[in-house]
Amino acid sequence: MISTDQAKKEEGGEATGRRDPQTPLVLLPGVRERLNQRLDCVGIPQRGRLTYVAALTDRAVQSVSRWFESERPGLPDVESLARLCDGLGCSSDWVLGLASEMVGAQSLMHASAAELQWVAEVLERLRRAHRECEPMQMVGDEMAPSIHDGDMMFVDYRHDKLGGNGVYAVEINGRVLVRRVEYQMGTGIVFKCDNPAYEDYPVKDTDSVRRIGLRILGKVHAAVGTTIFWNS
Repeated sequence: MISTDQAKKEEGGEATGRRDPQTPLVLLPGVRERLNQRLDCVGIPQRGRLTYVAALTDRAVQSVSRWFESERPGLPDVESLARLCDGLGCSSDWVLGLASEMVGAQSLMHASAAELQWVAEVLERLRRAHRECEPMQMVGDEMAPSIHDGDMMFVDYRHDKLGGNGVYAVEINGRVLVRRVEYQMGTGIVFKCDNPAYEDYPVKDTDSVRRIGLRILGKVHAAVGTTIFWNS
């Protein structure tokens, strides 16, 4: 039998981490502060943070920057909020201030000691191999099968200019994209998708660069995902 005090605690959220219904809901600047807190927690540095969130939500950097303004921050739309929570491993209730605890990464909470050790070893190897890089999550299937939707990429933001062929994170017309860059004789620079369902995008001259608002964000050195093998 549940006592009156226990029932009140459950209704008020003390036992579940829910917000007390008597407490005023403050969305601004609370949402911005909690997003920054979560980004700090997962190790996304200030430099390149807007680019990371733009790629995560498939929104323009200009739109994302409004969510982090110091004076009058805006709020992400519902789809962007869902993408943020999924990509950052936290609950929308916590981001909105409806829950007092940062609920996320439930799989790690129930992982065995051996699984946690394995994750730690993988993380340390990645850090050693890509110390100069910062993480960015792939959004979309344009680079499949090389890089799949949801894969974690390692981007070197020091490469903010094209330096030969390779895979780059770029911004075109305010959208963050990942493309394979090739120099082709007589054509110029070609931005290619590894997925044959998407067309190549040639850029012939500086006027074309200016017209599409091209900006090089960094060079992609590696990507981590899961490949499943089975017997045919």
